[in-house]
Amino acid sequence: MDLLQTWLLIGVPVLVAVAAMLVGRSRIRALIAYVLLAVLVATFVLIPGGGPSAAAVGIIGLAAVATGRGSHLDDARSEHHEERRRYTVADPGEHA
Repeated sequence: MDLLQTWLLIGVPVLVAVAAMLVGRSRIRALIAYVLLAVLVATFVLIPGGGPSAAAVGIIGLAAVATGRGSHLDDARSEHHEERRRYTVADPGEHA
């Protein structure tokens, strides 16, 4: 398999899956995404001429780590649906 086929069959689907897993603030999904990125880097290292591709995927992983995905910083943040009640005018005890 050459580099283009590797990108089309493995690289693009894995990057889409990783992007979907890093959307929220879940430690489990972030951990799975990091494992997938590591496997993708290893795959591109093994393909002849895949060094720049491995570096590009590694930079994506580095950017995800730098933003704090899957770290203790996620614990302090809440998802948008967890704060929705704060923006309503209804009495909190009214719908309990």
